[in-house]
Amino acid sequence: MPSKSYALDSIDDSFVPSFTKATIKPYVATSMLYDSNFLRISNKTDSFSLIGKTDKSEFIKQASTGFDLDWSLSKQRIIINADVNQNFFQNFSSLNYTGWKTKAKWDWKKGSFWDGEVSYSNDEKLGSYTYINTLTPNQINNQHFLVSAGYLFHPNGKIRFDLFRNESKYDAISRRISNNIEDNGELNLEYLSPKGGGTGLRFLGTDGQYPSRSYPNIISTDNAYTRYSFQLTWDWRATSKTQIDGYLGRTQQYYVHLSDGNFFGNIGHLNLRYKASDKTLLELSAIRDIFQSSGQAANFTLNQGIEFLLTWKYSSKISLNIPLSYTQIQYLGGTNSNIQGSFQQIDNISHIDLNLSYHPLPSISIEPVLSYEQRNSNNLTMCYETLSVGTHLKMVF
Repeated sequence: MPSKSYALDSIDDSFVPSFTKATIKPYVATSMLYDSNFLRISNKTDSFSLIGKTDKSEFIKQASTGFDLDWSLSKQRIIINADVNQNFFQNFSSLNYTGWKTKAKWDWKKGSFWDGEVSYSNDEKLGSYTYINTLTPNQINNQHFLVSAGYLFHPNGKIRFDLFRNESKYDAISRRISNNIEDNGELNLEYLSPKGGGTGLRFLGTDGQYPSRSYPNIISTDNAYTRYSFQLTWDWRATSKTQIDGYLGRTQQYYVHLSDGNFFGNIGHLNLRYKASDKTLLELSAIRDIFQSSGQAANFTLNQGIEFLLTWKYSSKISLNIPLSYTQIQYLGGTNSNIQGSFQQIDNISHIDLNLSYHPLPSISIEPVLSYEQRNSNNLTMCYETLSVGTHLKMVF
């Protein structure tokens, strides 16, 4: 089933560990989702020529079971989440699959100055069809390994170092050319304000590779790269109700063999959170990022957009969130490319969700969802719109 969570984030998710505490919560769940254009086929394209059908819609049923374990001992905390799910497609039954989502995390502390995290996650899911649009098998397995340590060297100063590895591997042979492995090192130097929040410097270095690609190859794509990102971060608690955070920096990527594909540019996120009342939270974000392109038509993409999120908690049983977003993606490239380079394609994506969460009992949740997305592009094969509606039911024992 598409990787979409319908659970609402809590306005206050702080954690205060007790001396000894352990909880385990097994659960069962089911989801039903209707999507009017599951393969994201263009409005300008004859769907019969792509998939042998005129019906682009899909009705997906998912059954899942799992457990959540949360154990704390003094300053240590261990969290284990495990979920296995079976997914059934009514129209495109060849896409039926078994997925899972697992994570184990140890939040550790040593004395009053050292803390960190050791974690591992493994997810099996169905990848996006935004750039595929056919009934190609698209199951992907994502693994994430993380080791981090932070040291409070001053009441207002902290340094943190993270080492993490991301692995993305497709099950189908036809998709393995996109398998990707990234090894990352991240250094954060933070000033912690006595009033909360603070400012900092972040450096991220990445060594990436496509292990299923050889070089040279017939499609003239590289199989290895390094990427560096430098950022100034901030978290400003303007008032008890207002928080402004984000970062401003620069990213640059260098390929091992094909230097013509190198790119660089400025990036930034600006987030404003306003707690209008005990029940209402408003969030507004402006985003500018650059990423390596997943296709061959461009070396990288420039993504710019705005996001708005309304979270409303009517009562202890009912809550609602409404995210809206608008994103423009420019597909750029050229020799020694920068963000002033020529572009081949521009996509404009508008998206809105309506997510409701209802807990008739503490152990039962019902979460209906309504979603609409429209993508306009000067590449007519990328123009589409889709409407989805569904519900998620969960019972915790």
